[in-house]
Amino acid sequence: MAATTNRIADEAGVSVGSLYQYFGDKYEILSELANRHVSAARERFAVCLADIVEPELTPDEAVRSLVECAIEVNSNPREFFHLLYDQVPRTPELIEQVEGMNRQLVLGFSEYLQSRGFSADDALLTSRLTVTAVDGQVHRVVLESDSPEELRVRTEAVVR
Repeated sequence: MAATTNRIADEAGVSVGSLYQYFGDKYEILSELANRHVSAARERFAVCLADIVEPELTPDEAVRSLVECAIEVNSNPREFFHLLYDQVPRTPELIEQVEGMNRQLVLGFSEYLQSRGFSADDALLTSRLTVTAVDGQVHRVVLESDSPEELRVRTEAVVR
């Protein structure tokens, strides 16, 4: 799906001229959408991390919960995620936001693992590896799934 300024204006229900009052080009619009997506994802992951600690999940259950949360964050709607992944410029601001979100996940999951008896060093290493693996797998699953049913099947394969 190609993003054009005309298509963005049409989807937003505004004129192209109105868009240009606020944004210089489609890449500024896409960058703003990406920044908002990452901010919303960061908030959702904070809730997911809290949900992991509350019910006393096992580490396997906690990882499954993180995977499901990551897929939810990156697949609603799937077409939007494809657009962001394919066309948004990787600006320093966006990269810092994504890295900050990943740091939040690593530290939050590390704290969870320490509460389950992992040493601080082991928890941090395991958390970094887990977050990196979940991130890579989830993006592939979402990008390569052609339908909601295929997404469900691929999600189940990742969490097994």
